[in-house]
Amino acid sequence: MKLFVDTSAWYALNDRDDQYQKQAVEKLSRIKSERVELITSDYIFDESVTLISLRVGHSKAVTFGDAIMKSRVASMVLVSDDVRLAAFELFRKYADKDLSFTDCTSFALMKRLKLKKAFTFDSHFQQVGLEMW
Repeated sequence: MKLFVDTSAWYALNDRDDQYQKQAVEKLSRIKSERVELITSDYIFDESVTLISLRVGHSKAVTFGDAIMKSRVASMVLVSDDVRLAAFELFRKYADKDLSFTDCTSFALMKRLKLKKAFTFDSHFQQVGLEMW
């Protein structure tokens, strides 16, 4: 199984005080045991490193960044021009949902990769018809 990983999951795994930390750690354990392939994007990487640095500390953000860059479990996909254009169309379409543009890049990328499930704690994924795992 392939699973898209959102910022909310990466963040929860890196902040002991996050409300979803325990759930995130349990899910990561399950991911490892089931050999799930993780996919994230360069936009999510950017957002995650920045958020971890601001809220947890620069050192933790660097450790996270190194782990993702060297990971054999998580693949980072670059948001291409066509995915970015599709994301902007989603951003335009879902004006009523208060989505970030980064959310829309994730949705467009998941559609391109035919992924239906995301390791996330962000309910916006459900709002556009994707499954929170």
